[in-house]
Amino acid sequence: MVKKLFLKLRNIIIGNWRNLTGYQSDETKRRRYICKTCEHNIKYMEVHVCDYCGCPIKSKTTVESEKCLMNKW
Repeated sequence: MVKKLFLKLRNIIIGNWRNLTGYQSDETKRRRYICKTCEHNIKYMEVHVCDYCGCPIKSKTTVESEKCLMNKW
């Protein structure tokens, strides 16, 4: 349980750092395109988030070990 929590926290930090620095791999672009067209993509306070999992899309899509809970990527 603690290991999962630590890994999730690590992914949040990595995703936010990459989002702030403008990191975009080909995989990031592919994931963002899928999320952009998804019915769960909502804009909340100028940030696009997934209303299924609650994650900020720009941050989550940059972390290779993250997965879409809807199994779209």
